Amino acid sequence: MTKKKPKCIIGYITHMHAVDTADQYLAHYTFIRKTVKWPKKVFFYLLQCCLFNSYVTFSKNNPNSHISYLDFMSNITENLIHTSDAVSSPSSSDESQGSSRTTTPTPTKCAQKMTPLAGLMKN
Repeated sequence: MTKKKPKCIIGYITHMHAVDTADQYLAHYTFIRKTVKWPKKVFFYLLQCCLFNSYVTFSKNNPNSHISYLDFMSNITENLIHTSDAVSSPSSSDESQGSSRTTTPTPTKCAQKMTPLAGLMKN
């Protein structure tokens, strides 16, 4: 006599592969470090999950681009740093007027700084 598995078990087994793949990627390049405060661990884990989800979305939308997860994270990090530098540095017009306040750059300046990632998305 053979027993049939319930539909919920079959569905779980069928879709478990995606969870295993995500856990595998997250385990290789973990952000979580030894820290006393648990909110930091939760924040970095959620950030890492968001990065992985964006990598999966990017890979599905750009099948011809064969970028690794590590390279994808590096590009995101570099673009965030460059955007942060653009926001924190004063523009040349403010320096000539002697103003010490920091202005927010226009979206076109930010978009120009993000050209490495924008180039990946065109592929």
